[in-house]
Amino acid sequence: MAAIIHFCQHSLIYHPRPYGAAYSRVLPPHGVEIEYALPFGKQTAFYVPPPNDSPKRVWLAFCGNGSLALDWTGLLPGYPPNGDAFLLVDYPGYGKNSGYATIDSTRATAEGALSALAHRLHVDEAQLTLCVIGHSLGAAAAVDFAVHRRVQRIVLAAPFTSLRDEAATIVGQHLARLLLENYDNRGNLLEIYKRNPQARIAIFHGTDDNDIPVQMSRALAKEFPAIIYHEIGGADHLTVMENARDQIIATMTEQ
Repeated sequence: MAAIIHFCQHSLIYHPRPYGAAYSRVLPPHGVEIEYALPFGKQTAFYVPPPNDSPKRVWLAFCGNGSLALDWTGLLPGYPPNGDAFLLVDYPGYGKNSGYATIDSTRATAEGALSALAHRLHVDEAQLTLCVIGHSLGAAAAVDFAVHRRVQRIVLAAPFTSLRDEAATIVGQHLARLLLENYDNRGNLLEIYKRNPQARIAIFHGTDDNDIPVQMSRALAKEFPAIIYHEIGGADHLTVMENARDQIIATMTEQ
């Protein structure tokens, strides 16, 4: 078991897959693909601009480990035209992206997508007001991004306290120590509040989540009282996004 965890842990954490035919019409008509290159290969992100094509804010969206960036388009119908734009980011090896997903390569992919978007909009990156949203593993990627970039808002669905804590719920604490990479949401949130105390952070977690225990979000909310915590009764790891959809959009768009 120890050998399996040590040598196969990447495949236990990441579940990359390409886009199938079902995704061919998912991107809204005004959405665009943004292609850019990194040392580990070609990358593609997806940009959905606001109706006036001049974004007030840009939401970077990070999906769960078995999902794809375009799955976030399910959040867009009914989203009010308030000037928000969306930059949907796939991890290396996911969707149309080359490469191998790690914490560093995922961050590089998101940074590259933002740089490519700024170039497309003919603006300096510093002029863009940034927000992040993420689900599950994507919540960790979003928080990691926010440690390195100043963001206005952070919305997290079903986050873990740390990847090592999550691994411990599956294989036990001793084997979890073998984890080579550890997304540490608790430590990263502490760093965000130190550097950017004005950041507005909200967490949504389903009470029936059997993948990432709701106790983890409760622990984060208790440790960081400034977090706005929403517990979604009866929702599991996947249905939390659907069941809390209206609340998530309200949180994203509130003044």
